[in-house]
Amino acid sequence: MPDALEQRLAGLSEAQLRFKPASSVFSVVENICHLRDIEVEGYSVRLRLMLETENPMLPDLDGSALARERRYNEHPFAQAWETFLIARRGNLQRLGALSEVDLKRRGRFQNVGEVSLERLLELWVEHDRSHIQELDALLTALRDLGCIPKPSLSLANA
Repeated sequence: MPDALEQRLAGLSEAQLRFKPASSVFSVVENICHLRDIEVEGYSVRLRLMLETENPMLPDLDGSALARERRYNEHPFAQAWETFLIARRGNLQRLGALSEVDLKRRGRFQNVGEVSLERLLELWVEHDRSHIQELDALLTALRDLGCIPKPSLSLANA
């Protein structure tokens, strides 16, 4: 995920990072702040609870409410990006030490129901993929407006 994001976001200006084609659409900065907070307050907490508690209740977070309350589009991009990267690296390190038995641990995910740790990881990946798709759509909108260049096609890329 961090590599996929970095490839997409490299070289964007402050205006491009904060661009919103509609009020209901997250800007790049809002996406990164959301990913940061979901990583730190959501998945990090859920992972810890799943590994340290028997059948824990796993809290859900309202990402849209957090974006409004915390005014994500006003946050410094670099700080949000760095915090996300640190949290993701820590989580990946912890995930790398999991056993097959750990993956079978169970908990109750608020608004989802009973999940295994393995299923929680699948949901985490689905969440990442949805934000990659959102960012791709946002970058397409910026390209269509002429704000960023369209990728050049070469025979090597064809």
